[in-house]
Amino acid sequence: MLVKFLSLLKISKNKVFTNPTEDVNQKILSKLNTKRLPSWSQLKQLPKILDKQEKRKLLAALGILIIGIFGLLNNLYRQNSVIAADNGGTYTEGLIGSPNLINPILATSDVDRDLVRLIFAGLMKTDDKGNIILDLANNYTVDAEQKIYTFELRSDIYWHDGEPITADDIIFTINRIKNPEFKSPLKNSFNGINVTRINDKTIQFALAEPFAPFLSILTVGILPEHLWYSIPVFGADLAELNKKPIGSGPYTFKSLVKDTNGNIKNYTLAAFEGYHFNRPYINELIFKFYPDFDIAAAALQNKNVDGLIYLPQSYKSEIKNKNVVIKNLQSPQYTALFFNPNKNTQLNNANFRKALAFGVDKQRILTEAINNDGQVIHSPILPGSLGYDSEMTDVNYNLEEAKTILDTLGWKENEESDWRQKDEADLTVKLTTVDQAENIKTASIIKDAWESIGIKTELEIISKNKIRHDVIESRNYEILIFGEIMNESSGPYPFWHSSQTKHPGLNLSILTNKDINAALEDIRQAKNDVVKQEALTKFQEKLLEQHFAVFLYNPTYTYPVGHKLRGLDDLNFVNVPADRFSNIHSWFLNTKRTLSK
Repeated sequence: MLVKFLSLLKISKNKVFTNPTEDVNQKILSKLNTKRLPSWSQLKQLPKILDKQEKRKLLAALGILIIGIFGLLNNLYRQNSVIAADNGGTYTEGLIGSPNLINPILATSDVDRDLVRLIFAGLMKTDDKGNIILDLANNYTVDAEQKIYTFELRSDIYWHDGEPITADDIIFTINRIKNPEFKSPLKNSFNGINVTRINDKTIQFALAEPFAPFLSILTVGILPEHLWYSIPVFGADLAELNKKPIGSGPYTFKSLVKDTNGNIKNYTLAAFEGYHFNRPYINELIFKFYPDFDIAAAALQNKNVDGLIYLPQSYKSEIKNKNVVIKNLQSPQYTALFFNPNKNTQLNNANFRKALAFGVDKQRILTEAINNDGQVIHSPILPGSLGYDSEMTDVNYNLEEAKTILDTLGWKENEESDWRQKDEADLTVKLTTVDQAENIKTASIIKDAWESIGIKTELEIISKNKIRHDVIESRNYEILIFGEIMNESSGPYPFWHSSQTKHPGLNLSILTNKDINAALEDIRQAKNDVVKQEALTKFQEKLLEQHFAVFLYNPTYTYPVGHKLRGLDDLNFVNVPADRFSNIHSWFLNTKRTLSK
């Protein structure tokens, strides 16, 4: 078409024109001869000389040209830009239980601690790799004896109501924790610790003795003094601020919905615009509360929630929702056999405990009880933790060795009985655990093995709502299958020191050993990781030598999340469930493109 047009215009200069119209054309041609491309005035003549079909072809060609140009520009933009997080969206998660005390120094349940982690901030915080890092504090110093810690606060920290955070808020919070009338579960952690105000932005802690994990207890959320000072200590747990709290964390309280019985069923948080680590990307977090995992798993499957606090292994096969992604996280939880010689004197004998250990098939338990959703362990110091040594192992499953030990102890096989006997008495033990699928399967595997070598084993299954009060606190068991979570702040001391054998201590094996006690005390007072490592090694060696417990497995923390949720790539470890929110301000649902630098 264009060629046709040009051919009409490019006529020889020597041609003689016989009318005015031809003179005009001659002038156009003269101008054309001086230019390589048609002018705009020439191009405007196209519609006059093109037929309909030629016009359509020209428009199509122009359209293709425009699309090509835009495509080229888009490719150039994509090559020189990156996908980045963008603000917006709402994420919904299901929790088990109901909020009660959304208060950092009173919270005891996982639900309360989850919400506390989102609403409050501490001097220090745990990152998504389990490290203790700065939060409200800008920096800190420690004296040579590791007894004096001095903290300087950031200059950009504010409460959700806009008031600035000062040293007075820190001191108020610590003093409330230490006040016995406030009944904080954190009180023992701050025994022997005094806090002093240096100036408006500087605080100093004085410890009676060096305490290696001191920084980890400073992850406790800080309370706003200007709101709590007028609330009396007595009855503080009834304050409205425990349900509608004001903190300084990444999210602020927005609203709650109660059912007809007054229980909170929905709880909504909004991104805090003034958060000191930048505003969170996700606009709203909505939490829905369920009484148990049966209902919670159904809600996840039916898309009533995007994710759950945790998904027990037994429910994984039920989740067919393609919008759910399972993240497998490492946690400091372990399941073990704990011995209580106060209920069965045979358990006072280390060799008898060793025989029981020979009768435990850990690999079979891992495979059949938790479907390999974890790892076999031999100590409470878990892989990835300071002090872990893969060469430090317990005895391996060997029924013949177990039989030999029992023979040596005088427990002989009897042709007239299925059970070994001594002084005409059957060799009997009682194995207690909680009514939970993986624990019951574990107990059954152990029972089968022990009974195969002549140990009469009685199983006692206790309901979840009774296990703590009726069994754990009263130490009412002979041998207990139970899980413990050893967090960094406490270390192994409260779980294995002889001073912790009674409630509220957490030592479930009612055994004492001076060497273990000494090692545990050295761990608490270690001034550096080298010293701590040595003490941890001594502790484990003695623990395994005495067979104080049989450590079974470290289960995987299974965290189901919505497939659109991003920003969790570095989340691999949780000390407690609330640690999954360690980098919540980096999570995002929406994206945008930005030019790369």
